[in-house]
Amino acid sequence: MEFRILGPLEVQSRDRTLVLGGFKQRAVLGKLLLRANQVVATSELLDALWSQESRPVTARKIIQNAVSGLRAALSRPHSLLEVPGASAPELLTRSPGYMLHVAPDTLDVSRFDRRVAEGRKLLDAGEPALAAELLREALDEWRGPVLSDLVEQGLDWPEVARLRQLRLDAMEYRFEAELACGRHHAVLGELVSLVESEPLRERLCGQLMLALYRCGRQAEALSVFSRVRLELVEEYGLEPSRDLQTLQQHILHHHPSLAAPAGAPAEVAQVTQVTDVPRPAPAGLPPAPSRAALQPAAAPVAVIGPPDPGVLVEEEPREERVPGDGAPTSRRQEVSVLLIQTGTPADDPLDAEQLNAALHRAVTVVAECIEEHGGTVVGSVGHLSAALFGLRDDPSSASLDAVRAALAVRDRFGDVPDLAVRSVVTTGGVLVRHVPGAPGGGVSVVGALLDTTQHLLSDVPPGKVYVSRKAAVGTDSHVRYLRVPGKAGAVSDVREACAVHPQGLPAGALGGVPGGVPSGLPSGVAGGIPGSLPGGMPFPREHELDILNSLLAHSRHHRVPYLLTVLGEPGSGKSRLLAEFENRVTRSPGGVLVLRPSAPASGAASLHSLAGALLDAWREFSSIPPDTSQGELLMRLVRGTVGSGPMADRLLRDLLVPNRPLPSMHPRHVMNSWAELLSLRARQQPLVLCLDNLHLASDAVLDWVEELATTADNAALLIVACARPELLGKRPLWGVGQRSTSTLSLTRLSEPPGLPLQAVSGGDA
Repeated sequence: MEFRILGPLEVQSRDRTLVLGGFKQRAVLGKLLLRANQVVATSELLDALWSQESRPVTARKIIQNAVSGLRAALSRPHSLLEVPGASAPELLTRSPGYMLHVAPDTLDVSRFDRRVAEGRKLLDAGEPALAAELLREALDEWRGPVLSDLVEQGLDWPEVARLRQLRLDAMEYRFEAELACGRHHAVLGELVSLVESEPLRERLCGQLMLALYRCGRQAEALSVFSRVRLELVEEYGLEPSRDLQTLQQHILHHHPSLAAPAGAPAEVAQVTQVTDVPRPAPAGLPPAPSRAALQPAAAPVAVIGPPDPGVLVEEEPREERVPGDGAPTSRRQEVSVLLIQTGTPADDPLDAEQLNAALHRAVTVVAECIEEHGGTVVGSVGHLSAALFGLRDDPSSASLDAVRAALAVRDRFGDVPDLAVRSVVTTGGVLVRHVPGAPGGGVSVVGALLDTTQHLLSDVPPGKVYVSRKAAVGTDSHVRYLRVPGKAGAVSDVREACAVHPQGLPAGALGGVPGGVPSGLPSGVAGGIPGSLPGGMPFPREHELDILNSLLAHSRHHRVPYLLTVLGEPGSGKSRLLAEFENRVTRSPGGVLVLRPSAPASGAASLHSLAGALLDAWREFSSIPPDTSQGELLMRLVRGTVGSGPMADRLLRDLLVPNRPLPSMHPRHVMNSWAELLSLRARQQPLVLCLDNLHLASDAVLDWVEELATTADNAALLIVACARPELLGKRPLWGVGQRSTSTLSLTRLSEPPGLPLQAVSGGDA
């Protein structure tokens, strides 16, 4: 049995998580685990759960009941392989309270403490590489803030605050070890985000200053010191410590002791040491130029600091330097700038630790996408990341690579609920300035283009990629664009990049870009684009498709289920809309699972028929051979969703309905298991469930759909249900009073000139 308190409270017994009961019972267990193998007085438990004013008369009885429930839960065998009493924890009564006896290796905080102690010993012994590895393992024990589920409900104990500080201490020791190994680039992003949340931890600030200096960003390193000193003086009337002041002086004078250790291994993240691995270009795009064909580059680079709008870049090719007197040299060059901002939604703010973790993930993902598309990450401070494309001799594909990288970042963050991403790509001339003798052989880039990019970023909505006109014109044969309405003060002629075209799309087949179709038409209008009709006619429901896409993005971003009911008379295009939405979603990147079970053309759809249709829809989406048995098909679906274990076995038992179901296998029981399976699947990947002809469904099916839309928890699930208005005759309150439901009414389409109405509406839909 394993206990976890470095995050939400969990108790694992082999392959399952124990149910720990209500809040009071979990709180008692959390307090006992914080003081594991020590006696905790009953009075301490009372103070931990209630204030003196709110303590009920039966408080001691509540504690006794909680202890009794915990004893039953911890002593019960939870697996056939588990021997009762073998190495089981013991909850003992010891005056003046209780003691929970657990083996140290079964408690995550004990493993954390042990590894931190071992890592510190190795660090003191001059083994920073081994120390860093052990300290990383220690920090990996953390799954979030200590006892976050209990703290969320108002509990905040001294032991929790102590563990927070121990984690910060461990992170500082790990940063010290990483810096001693010369891995300043690898830890820079983490240091920036952590210092933002802990601005007065002087040791942490000193580590950030050292990392910035070694990355060639001397001005930013000094600005960190200035900010810390200002806050200390204004808040406490104190000067920074002697160590921090000494570090500042060493940075000012380029003291040799600040240099990275000699012989430190090259970092994978270092922008000038990228392995020359060929990058296969997406279908229809020209291959990216080989890195081997580019000029060799030396160590990365210099510094910018406010108010200079420059962006850091890597060092110029050696043969272009001007030898001799060491005077600065400059040259004009055309580059593409990619600016990416990550942030938390305004309606869903994160606490400091969650924000740090989210920003760290964001920095890693952004760097991977940029490097994958041939760019150079030149700065990452807080929520903002900057990259340059085209610094080398062949800048012809710079704009395209930058747009591809921005779209890749957007798609990678599509499933991340706690971050909103916005990006800008611009192309133009800048001044590349080399300053000999600066740390790292510094190079800075300055120019109006950088101000333009930063100004444009402020107008970008979350989840969008804006591209300047010049960059869009250079890539319009490979990227689908939409015009962005202009407004006062905004950069003119801006485009929104939507997606990379599939293979075979003719050049110029774009909406909203010169050389494409007229800007007044919807985006999917050219021959060869998904959604166009015979003869190049646009799909007549582009506005409704935009609504569907927005609801899918809402469900993905907030991890909530959403039910959209599409109502319309026969001939209004409901089925065609559903088919077009399914087609576009399955073809676009993002890994969305689309299930569209077949619906009866007449007669009521029952729960039994819906279960079979769901399984057939899964078979079709996954391209599983039709001769695959029902058992094998369900096995793949369940194992791929929940793995193996008791939950998987239970779901398989419920879903594997024989040809002649047993009396106990009520259709509702089977569909409840389907609802659970779909909810679990939607937690792993966004899921769209398309249901047609819902007005023909039985009351049991309608109940099931409504319950699925309200009970799926933390799931990116969009249910699109098409029906005739008769549905409201059967269910006048359909969707009323539910939080995430809406109705879209379609009117009958008129016949476009030269095109039969049947081709537009998709039949009697």
